[in-house]
Amino acid sequence: MRLDEYVRMDATELAALVRAREVTPSELRRLATEMHVLTHPDINAVVEWYEEPTPVPAAALDGPLAGVPFLRKDYGSAEQGRLVEMGSRLAQGMRAAETGEFIRRLQTAGVQILGRSAVPEFILHGTTESVVHGKTRNPHDLSVSAGGSSGGSAAAVAAGVVPIAHASDCAGSIRIPAAACGLVGLKPSRRRVPWEEGGWGGIAEEFVLTKTVRDAVTCLGVLGDGPMLDAAGPLRIALCTQQWSHHAEDPEVVAATLAAATVWEDLGHHVTRVEAPVDHQQVMSTWHAFFSRWVWRDARRASLATGRPIDPDHVELMGLQSIEAARALEVTDITTAQDTQGSITERLRLAMADHDVLITPTLGRATIPLGSVAGDVEDMARYFDEGDALMPYNYVFNVTGWPALSVPAGRGPTGVPLGVQLAGAPGYEPVLLGLAEQLEQARLFELAPTVPDS
Repeated sequence: MRLDEYVRMDATELAALVRAREVTPSELRRLATEMHVLTHPDINAVVEWYEEPTPVPAAALDGPLAGVPFLRKDYGSAEQGRLVEMGSRLAQGMRAAETGEFIRRLQTAGVQILGRSAVPEFILHGTTESVVHGKTRNPHDLSVSAGGSSGGSAAAVAAGVVPIAHASDCAGSIRIPAAACGLVGLKPSRRRVPWEEGGWGGIAEEFVLTKTVRDAVTCLGVLGDGPMLDAAGPLRIALCTQQWSHHAEDPEVVAATLAAATVWEDLGHHVTRVEAPVDHQQVMSTWHAFFSRWVWRDARRASLATGRPIDPDHVELMGLQSIEAARALEVTDITTAQDTQGSITERLRLAMADHDVLITPTLGRATIPLGSVAGDVEDMARYFDEGDALMPYNYVFNVTGWPALSVPAGRGPTGVPLGVQLAGAPGYEPVLLGLAEQLEQARLFELAPTVPDS
């Protein structure tokens, strides 16, 4: 297999070739390694490329992901004995005591894990930048971010290094980089996919980033109770393009969302304009209560494992401020947040009572400037305001546990991909994926990684 052939194939196609014994896992590993060497200086997506990956078991060579090259996000479900450093100086050298169920299921399905992808410290940010590993750049435009916190995984998939990669999402961390890099990014329903980390109090889920909808379907079958595609319809689609925070709408992301809505309308679905279904500020205050507590938990775990203190020499400024916020929380604050979480979920359910699916822009703006929501900044107010501008449409689905998916919906004027977000009630993944496939077939965006000059 030639390198230019490899970078254009999705996981489904590569696995079929392995099952047919037309290509070997070692050949795919060689091609992935070659692409990593060619792209790493530009995109900085990988923090460790394994010299000796775990071999694919013989039984897995007939699995749905047989021999598929894969990167593990440097946070969350891990491999026994491998490093888990969470993008932090505090956690450098920390190793996993056991292999997580999420990773075990992928390995049973046949993936070969070739390394770790970059993350911001403690997966806090909407851009993948850290003091310890530097900036991860968007393969479509090296002057902007690949998004975060799963930005390393997204950049590697978009660049053609691997066809799928590990991701997790506590405030859009699958969907943000998916939109930025032109990928399919599904945050599953709460607890549909296993995660030993505990899901940040129910607001976070693990999954993968993929080139194609069919790869997302395959991976959901491997990791959860995978669905068949279902968008037979006609479906009742609620469309909301207004900014849910105080920032103005970005005309580029609005136009991309309207173009996607037109595709679905032309296919016979009923699209209705709606207002923001929930109070964004209430969502944010609830989310922050869970967010800060889990940052503190991660920092304490790393400190105990490595013996390093939680101080400015080992933790970025935003991490330290989040930890201080968590320390100030009372038990009643968490109880209140849990109660409010339930009321927000009920309000969303009532707002969507007459609709099957809600579509919005994935991001609040077309590109993510490097440094805009990174962790080593002093101005906490600016940091959160930048986050609010970037990802206003994401948080509510973490708070409520509803599935949400970003699918490519064209490019902006500079060539950077744009995404549209689809969300529905728990268990609606078949519908979301079915609609995503319809948009994919409309070819508003096609990922076409190229082999860089060596």
